[in-house]
Amino acid sequence: MKNSWKIVLLLSLVVIMALFAGGLGNNPRDIPSPIINKSASNFTAQALDGNGEISLADYKGKWVLLNFWGSWCVSCVSEHPYLMELAKVARGRDDFVIIGVDFRDTVEGANSFFSRHGDPGYRHVFDPKQKVAIDWGVYGAPESFLIDPTGMVRLKHTGPLYFGWFEKVALPHIQGKTGGFGE
Repeated sequence: MKNSWKIVLLLSLVVIMALFAGGLGNNPRDIPSPIINKSASNFTAQALDGNGEISLADYKGKWVLLNFWGSWCVSCVSEHPYLMELAKVARGRDDFVIIGVDFRDTVEGANSFFSRHGDPGYRHVFDPKQKVAIDWGVYGAPESFLIDPTGMVRLKHTGPLYFGWFEKVALPHIQGKTGGFGE
């Protein structure tokens, strides 16, 4: 009888350790998005620079990186140097564009952000009331979505994009070298 409770205790400990070890490999920021492999939610919204409106539908036929950010977002500051470099890549390609969505922000805050960190040179939607962000299921910043030329959302990246992300993650999709979708 004394040995049986030791075995139960040992087995319980092994099960708990196995569950803990299994959870170590999971990224708590990887929340699956229900819009992957679905048609992108179209929007038409005011451009941040005040120069008309931006409609996602105008970019059909191109790969689109939709990047949600805000001047209030600390992680967006760390992501910004990479977006500046990625903007150069986009300018050199006919099939790839970047659209920024500045949400829960002010025009003054965004302009101050660009003054301090540089303007990447691509268009930005101004979404102060988070209408576009809510439609896309964005819950924080930065979050990015890659949309294919047919208008299908192919992947979501939560958190700051990192140097090499385009080559490692997006480019295989663009070149059709992926076995599946998602990141």
